[in-house]
Amino acid sequence: MRILHYYNPNDPMVSQHVKMLTEGMAPEAESHQATEPEQAKTLLQGGQYNILHLHGCWRNSSRTIVSLALRQGARLVVTPHGQLEPWVKEENYWREKLPKTLLYQRDILRKAYAVVIQGRMEQECMNQLEWNPRTVVIRNAVVTSSITPKEMARQTFLLYRKILDSNTLELMSAEKRETLRNILIAATTGDKRWLPADATLSPLDNDDWRHLLCYARQEDIMSTVQRGIRILGLQAPDIETEHIDYFLPERFVQAQSIQEAIGNQFPSENERLLATFKQLRKWETDKALSIKHLIELNLELRQHACEEEMLGEELEERRLWKSASRILQVADELTGLTEGFMPIAPTQDRTSRSIRQQIDNHLKI
Repeated sequence: MRILHYYNPNDPMVSQHVKMLTEGMAPEAESHQATEPEQAKTLLQGGQYNILHLHGCWRNSSRTIVSLALRQGARLVVTPHGQLEPWVKEENYWREKLPKTLLYQRDILRKAYAVVIQGRMEQECMNQLEWNPRTVVIRNAVVTSSITPKEMARQTFLLYRKILDSNTLELMSAEKRETLRNILIAATTGDKRWLPADATLSPLDNDDWRHLLCYARQEDIMSTVQRGIRILGLQAPDIETEHIDYFLPERFVQAQSIQEAIGNQFPSENERLLATFKQLRKWETDKALSIKHLIELNLELRQHACEEEMLGEELEERRLWKSASRILQVADELTGLTEGFMPIAPTQDRTSRSIRQQIDNHLKI
């Protein structure tokens, strides 16, 4: 884990706070410090950071540094150090604080994965601002004896870990995502021979496995992923994901299974599939479609025969054909559902790409 702390060197209490954090986290985290914009840019351009920890507010250079770090894949943590409390905001409000709020300060807080606050008054201030719901109280050992520097560093490190265990699909490279797809193909077919002829399984280190298994846990597809791992003979480390903490989107709802949504009493497979595609369209419209639903659709089509010609006609009659064909396209891309098991031809277009993005962003903060 690589952390970059960016702060104003003219504030000795903030400088001491950063020093305590960097010393307290060694050797679990590789921590770097930057106090000037050019220094921060050089560090960010010279290597990949997992976390940018921004200390303090109202510094014009923060906007550029945050933008660069986010473009390079770092996740943002902000510790305001009391600089958002009313008495600070009111100082030079019209000439300084309001313009800076509108230009960048509010936006920075909203983009943060978490905001570290150091006491009750600061908590009340953040609640009133409503800029970010993900506030975490970690007291500051520089100003209070109620916490030791070691414990402050420990709690901050656990926060970093929680951030990096959230929406881990975003942290996977294209090669690791392809490995996940191959695992899902093996799981849904029950045989590794169904993998594409050019399929590759990129080696996964402990962080890669943690990302993959956290994603499986959070999307409720762990049993499927574990089955695919066994079929492919992969050696996954023993990571107890049920004890791993993570952030979820503010309005996140755990994906419901298709069967729970539509029931299981249907006169024919065609009627069941019509109900399935209708439900999938509803989830798509509600921005609630997930990888779990595509896996269930894949299994349904592989394990149950239907009257394809008649189903196609009924999909047309019920105005489900376009939606179904696009969802089938995404099911192919993410779970390896081949055209031989599709009741209608898939459609790749701008809407199908939007559906793919919706599923990719299901856990996005």
